[in-house]
Amino acid sequence: MIVTVKQNTYYSPIDTLSFLDNFIFILKLIVFVSFSIVLIIMTLLLGKIIPLFGKWLPVIFHKLLIWLLSVRIELEGEINISNDCNLYISNHLSYLDIPILGSIYPVRFVAKSEVENWPLFGFLARLGRTIFISRNRSDSLYQKNNILKSLSSDEKIFIFPEGTTSDGNRVLDFKSSSFSSVEGQNFIIQPIVIVYSDLNGIPINRWLRPLIAWYGNMDLEPHLSVLVHLRSIKARIIYLDKVNAKDFSSRKDLSKYLENQIKKVYASALSKKP
Repeated sequence: MIVTVKQNTYYSPIDTLSFLDNFIFILKLIVFVSFSIVLIIMTLLLGKIIPLFGKWLPVIFHKLLIWLLSVRIELEGEINISNDCNLYISNHLSYLDIPILGSIYPVRFVAKSEVENWPLFGFLARLGRTIFISRNRSDSLYQKNNILKSLSSDEKIFIFPEGTTSDGNRVLDFKSSSFSSVEGQNFIIQPIVIVYSDLNGIPINRWLRPLIAWYGNMDLEPHLSVLVHLRSIKARIIYLDKVNAKDFSSRKDLSKYLENQIKKVYASALSKKP
C-alpha cells in the first residue's frame, strides 16, 4: 500500500517576479538614487541654516523610499487631530517601519546608539535628526533630559517602546523607561499600530511575515534583498485614542496602558480574515 503524505505548502509572493518587474524596479532605483543624492546634499547644506528644510527633507526621502519599495499605506483612525501631539509611539516589526511612519509627518526617531555606526543606515539616521540613546544607566538622566528638551521645543518625537523588533506575530512587552522623559508631564501621546497585511496582493500569514519582520539574529543583507524583490507591500497605520502623560500616576502605569491598547488592536487586526 502506498501512503501519500500531504505536505504543508504556502504561496510565496517572491516566486511571481518577472523580467518586467525587475526592469521596472531598476528604473525606479535609478530615479530614487538620483533624487536622494540631491536631497542629501540639500540637507547637508541647508538643514541647519533653514530648520524647515531639516524637518521636511527626510519626509520627502521616506516618501521616495516607500515609492521605490511599492509600499501602499492605508491610514485608519483620527489622523488629523494627531498633529497636536508631542510623542508618537508604535509597535516595531522592521526597519521598514521607519520610512513608512517617517513619510507621514516630520518626526525625530529615537534609536539605540549602535545604529549611529551602521554603514549607510547610520549616516541617513543622523541626517534624519535621529536621537541616539545608550543602554548605559549612567547616561539615562542625560538622555531623558535630551528627549524632554526636544519635546519642550515643540519637536515631534517617535519612540518604539518595545526597544527592539518583534517577529510580527505579537507585540513585545514595553519598556517603561521609554516614557521616563514624559512622566508626570503635560505631553500628548499618539499611540499607533502598524500592521503589514498584504504582499503582492496576498494576505500575510505567519509564514510570510518574516519577509517583512526583521528580528533576532537575521542578517540584514539577505533580508533586504528579498524585501526589494517584492512587487507590492500594504501597510495599515491605525491611530488609537490620544492620551496625556500627566493623567497617569507613573511611567509604568502609562507604559502598561499603552502596551495593552496596542496589543489589543494588533491582535484584533491579525485575527481578521480577508
